[in-house]
Amino acid sequence: MYMTKYPCVYMRGGTSKAVFFHEKDLPQDQSKWDELFLKVMGSPDVKQIDGMGGTVSSTSKIAIISPSEREDADVNYSFRQVDIVIPNVDKKANCGNISSAVGPFAIDEGLVPAVEPVTVVRVLNTNTNKIIEEHVRVKDGHAMVDGDEAIRGVPGTGSRIDMYFMEPAGAATGKLFPTGNRKDTFDIPDYGPIEVSIVDCSNTIVFMRAKDLGIKGTELVELNSNKAVMEHIERIRCFAAKACGFVENWEDARTKSTSLPKVSIISEPQDYKDMDGNLTPADTMDICVRAVSVGSLHKAYPITVSIGTGAAALLPGTIVNDLVKPEEGQSIVRLGHASGVTAVDIKIDGDHVIKGGVTRTARRIMDGYVYVRD
Repeated sequence: MYMTKYPCVYMRGGTSKAVFFHEKDLPQDQSKWDELFLKVMGSPDVKQIDGMGGTVSSTSKIAIISPSEREDADVNYSFRQVDIVIPNVDKKANCGNISSAVGPFAIDEGLVPAVEPVTVVRVLNTNTNKIIEEHVRVKDGHAMVDGDEAIRGVPGTGSRIDMYFMEPAGAATGKLFPTGNRKDTFDIPDYGPIEVSIVDCSNTIVFMRAKDLGIKGTELVELNSNKAVMEHIERIRCFAAKACGFVENWEDARTKSTSLPKVSIISEPQDYKDMDGNLTPADTMDICVRAVSVGSLHKAYPITVSIGTGAAALLPGTIVNDLVKPEEGQSIVRLGHASGVTAVDIKIDGDHVIKGGVTRTARRIMDGYVYVRD
């Protein structure tokens, strides 16, 4: 048994981590990539003990980077979500947190010239065919790591990265409202009817009210052990996947569309303790949210889902808008999630979502080679 080594960089982007590859260092035959990425992460295995994965969806990720030939982009970035329990590599969606590490990676790897004090990196996400504009602080030819920017879900502080998801609507389906409706009602087997909103903005998201699931909406990891509620959520997600055209039969979404649509559980602003045990007061948020990612509670809130939630909050007729009741001209939406509060800045004109902005931090953790068995 032999092993092959591949150059890579392990990076944190926001509240996620991924193994970054230059596309040129991967097999030219892309049909071999999925098997390679499963081996890199050590999947399928809930411990991911024989690979780089960290046992949760936010640390079982791959980023592939290459120079872009498009005039409006500097680099191409392809994202892969590696499943933990089944041998599946999903390429339908993007990860906003990992996106935040693409700019620093591109600068430090010499793909984009470093310009002080701020380098703007235009990133083409190939999963969604959308541009992400990243403003990265630079010093001495490298992306800065140290700074005073704190994001919830990451200890300490880091250098601020301003991200703008440009024209984010229709990222996966080509439509802001994939079903043509701002609200849909699904009759879920063994559970009954439930009203949802499906919005495709930066990623496709199915929104559901916590009260309709019989929960408060402030739950943390204990939600994972509530098998009846988690099954209810997954069936709703599967129905939404069929409604979006991701699968022909709703049952198939369990294995064929594991990362889309994303799930957001919404409720009114309320006090709760976050993942670190700190009080998050109701008056610091516009809406309380929880995300379920690949079958488990997300310990923060995905950035692409944040952009979509902020947009949905400002789009009349969605269940998110009904709950938030935004003021006229409001552009900042504060999301109270499992690790605290994240503010998103949404520029919108009617139903046209111009861009969504958020602040992140990112850093290189290690670089070298990852070894996989042949």
